[in-house]
This record gives sequence, structure tokens and C-alpha cells, in this order.
Amino acid sequence: MTDKGEINKISAICLLRIKRLISCLNRKNLDNYIVLKDENIFYLTGFYGKDSNSIFIISPEKSYLLVNFIYLEEAKKAITDPKIEIILYKKNRFKKLVEILKGLNSGSAGIEAAQVDHVSYVKLENMLGKIGNKLTYKHGLVEDLRMIKDDSEIKDIKKACKITDNIFQNFLGSTSGDMSKLNELEIAIELEKMLIQKGGNGRSFDFVIASGPGSSMPHYISSHKKLKNGILLMDFGTVYKNYCSDITRTVFIGNGSPNDKLMKIYDIVLKAQQKAIEACKEGLTCGELDNKARKYINDMGYGEEFGHGLGHGVGLEVHEGPTVTKNNKTILKENMVITIEPGIYIPGLGGIRIEDMLVVKKNGCENLYNSKKEFTILP
Repeated sequence: MTDKGEINKISAICLLRIKRLISCLNRKNLDNYIVLKDENIFYLTGFYGKDSNSIFIISPEKSYLLVNFIYLEEAKKAITDPKIEIILYKKNRFKKLVEILKGLNSGSAGIEAAQVDHVSYVKLENMLGKIGNKLTYKHGLVEDLRMIKDDSEIKDIKKACKITDNIFQNFLGSTSGDMSKLNELEIAIELEKMLIQKGGNGRSFDFVIASGPGSSMPHYISSHKKLKNGILLMDFGTVYKNYCSDITRTVFIGNGSPNDKLMKIYDIVLKAQQKAIEACKEGLTCGELDNKARKYINDMGYGEEFGHGLGHGVGLEVHEGPTVTKNNKTILKENMVITIEPGIYIPGLGGIRIEDMLVVKKNGCENLYNSKKEFTILP
């Protein structure tokens, strides 16, 4: 349970975020903005309801949160700002939305249209048209604000990463004998259990626990496959106060000598990651940062086997902006939080991926993980 002091602190932070968003709306000549995404509603109000179907209406003088009865008590506990009115809707949330906008004499409203299906969008557009309100597709306004984290967000992200980092370091105490008793799904369950025991609030995404040749598939779906000697790729993370962590480590199980090719690939991936981390700083574009790792992997002859972007933003969602890809011209700014996760994948043999999370700084970056990345064989 969050105490009253903490709630008031969150409320003050949210008020500043709403003011920044209203300034953005003014520049775009919008009277109001309709927020539908749960993570964005939390960012602006402090209230989070998963799949809640809530609506947050932002207007210059006052804002309105529409919630279903299921979330009414939680919303009232989470929000203390008198400039946010909590309103219960019973069946038709869009009908209630139109009633509020009509009372505001609104002429234009932007909406996170990606969060609503086309049929519903057209229906709402027609309903608002009848009261003289023009609905405008304006997705991504809150996400743009969320890309640069404030101190409170970085604090929670660091805590999520510390929990995750510690769990991996504990995992390194395992032996091949321990691993041979488990299948991939059982390892995922054990990791999530340990994350929760150390203060995490569950997994931040469906873990990728890939052994042997399965590791060549970047988003491999873990199975009942028992572990054997060879590669074990683990991509996992937790949630702390709604903020995510994400880490990938690749280790080897067994006392036998790993395949020479895999050892070489591991070294290439690690060096590529190090080059990107060393280059990461404010002012670099995402594409330029991606190229720091990609060029090295290309030069070593494995460019075709590195088929995904170098990284992505992490915050309230485990995948959010900015995307660190070769064609993205977004400029990195201080306090963006991104992953650096190069990988090389050889079908039939296996894949190597190493992932850290970084806070971008003016003259460099801060790596949020300290756990071992050197080539590791569990004895």
C-alpha cells in the first residue's frame, strides 16, 4: 500500500507532466486530449489499472478520469489532485466522454487513436461531430514525454534493474547438475519466483529461456525441453512500481569445450556491445548508435545474422521509445533509458545475445547492470 505522503509526491510530479502536455496541445491547436492507454494514464495521474478501459480527458482548466466501477476505489486512492475529477461510467464510456466534452464547449480534441479500433473511432468521431467537436488523430504525444525519464522514474527503474541483476548473479552459482533437472519453463518460473522474493512485482514480459539450437530464434517461446550441455540464453526482467527491467545473458552448461564458432561469436557480440556502450551519449542519433555495434558485426562477417535493432527504450513498458535502429534519426537525450542488445543467430547451431540497460548522460551513459558478461560455463 502506497502511503499518503508518497501519493501526494506522485500527484505533484503528475501535475508537472500534465502542464507539459497542455503546452504541447497549445502548440498543436488542440483544446483537449483523450488518453486511453493505461500506462499513459498512470504517467499523468498516478492511477494504473491494467486493461481498465479508462479514459483520461485533459483540458486546460481541469481534467477528468472516467473509470469503470471495478477501478473506482483504486482511482480515488491514487489521485489527490483537485484538478482531476474522477467520474464513474457504467456502460458506454464514449457516451460519458461526449457529455463531458460538450460541457466544456470543446471545439477540437486529439485522441490516442492507436488504442481504439477503427469502428469505435468512427463512431466516436460521429458522436463528437454532432456537438461540433472535431476529433483528431494525435498518437504518441504522451509517449514522446515519457522517453525522457525524471528522477523518480530513474530511481524506480534502477531498483528494478538491481533486483534483476542480483538474481542473475545468484543464478551463476548454479551447476550443470542443477540445470539438468529443469526444463526451460521451469527456469522461467524459478527466475520469476526469485525476482518476486527480492522485491519485484512479477515479470515485465514473457521470458525467453532458450537452450541449445532454440537460442537462434530471438523471440523463442520457452518449452518443456530439458536442458542439456550447450547454450542457455536467458532474456528476463521484472517490474518495480510499474517500471520495467530487461536483461539478457548467454551462458554455457556443462564441462565439455563449447563449439569454437560459438566462442568466437560470443566474443564478437560482447565487443560489439562494448563499442556501443562506450559511444552512447546525448547528441548521438539512435541510428548512429546502432551502427557502432552493427558495423563491427558486419566487419567480422556476421552482419546477416544480426537482423534486429540494437535496442529500445524501457520504462512503464518494456518496449517503448526510442527504438535504437539503424534508420532512426531520433537524437538521444539525457535521461533516456535504453537497452543495448546485439546478437548473432545461426540456425541449427544457436544464438548469442547480451543485453544491458543504460541511462543516457550528456557525456556518456550509466550502465544499470553489473553482473558478469564474460564467457561463462556453468560447471
